[in-house]
Amino acid sequence: MRRSRQASAVACLLLAVAAAPTVATEPEKPALSYEQAEDKAGFIALVRKARKGDTESQWQVGQTYARLGEPARALPMLHSAAATGHPRAAALLGTLHEEAGGTAKNREEAMRWYRLAAEQGQPEAMAALGRLLLQEPGPEARESAWQWLRQAARLNDRDGQYHLGRLLAQAGAAQDDAQACQLFLKAAEQGHVGAQVAAATHLLAGRGAARDRKAAADWLARAAATQDPVANYLLGRMREEADETGRTEAQKSYRTAATAGHREAQFALATLLVKSRVEADRKEAADWFARAHEAGHKAAANSLGQLFRDGVGVKQHHEKARAYFQWAAEQGNANAMYNLAQMQNDGIGGARDIDRALKWYVSAAENGHEEAAAAVDGLLNSSVKTSALGLKGFWQ
Repeated sequence: MRRSRQASAVACLLLAVAAAPTVATEPEKPALSYEQAEDKAGFIALVRKARKGDTESQWQVGQTYARLGEPARALPMLHSAAATGHPRAAALLGTLHEEAGGTAKNREEAMRWYRLAAEQGQPEAMAALGRLLLQEPGPEARESAWQWLRQAARLNDRDGQYHLGRLLAQAGAAQDDAQACQLFLKAAEQGHVGAQVAAATHLLAGRGAARDRKAAADWLARAAATQDPVANYLLGRMREEADETGRTEAQKSYRTAATAGHREAQFALATLLVKSRVEADRKEAADWFARAHEAGHKAAANSLGQLFRDGVGVKQHHEKARAYFQWAAEQGNANAMYNLAQMQNDGIGGARDIDRALKWYVSAAENGHEEAAAAVDGLLNSSVKTSALGLKGFWQ
């Protein structure tokens, strides 16, 4: 009897499923919360006011659309607000024209809007105009840039402080490291990442202020937290130089910068990884050396040559090693010159060529490579005739 009831229940269930509609229905959209509904209603009211010509509403609607990534809707509102004298709307129009936000990239148009806003006392526009004027030819443009950047800095604009600091830090009659460092510190306090890095480098070198490694490290750490590649690279160097225990933290900093495409960080990370006894680390080192080489790092090509020559992290390949050494040597890397000369002299990875080997040894020696200088002496003492090589007086 019990089984009969169970069977009956299952049958009823199957009939119910069979009778159910098979067309899938879209899930209902979640209802807006009270706050969301209020915000939506408020924005709609703001748009209505903007369409009726209210300048402040036009600015608010325009900047909202720009922030949401809808510059095509932002531009008409911003143009209307800027035309009636709203400086922040004009400044944002300058940014959109400079960065091609919803319109064609137009440097001249960007400068026009920045100037309009700057003349109305808008600090951010002053800094942006000064920055662009620095790229213009002629002393008049540079002097105008100085004036706008000074005004922006006096109004405590962080971009103005940073770019004025960079000008003051440059070599020349107007160089003033102390003032530059102070400007960098002011901008750094306001969260300007470039200024935080600049302040750190000045503090590390004792330029314009007493040397302070701890303060420099603190500024770099703050900048590195934003994933800035330069800050992470410099922080990695500081950590690596500190002690052996700092290498793990250095790797983390280098990796962040390397992933962002910083070629010096790629090379530095690879240099740490290749020292590992773990094969996976050595293979990863080869990958980072390759990325750095593709980005034009001269020493990375030499390092790749060494890996292929010795079979570290990659399969040994003498021809590839020689080709990498050749490239780096031609770019002026003394270590690569020496390594290439060794392979040419020993006939590894290609034909033996003592003449070319001697020339590369000489080039490396002239670039300060001590082992290359010793190799030159050795070859000369083994009765190699310099006159036949066309190297009269090349070595005393």
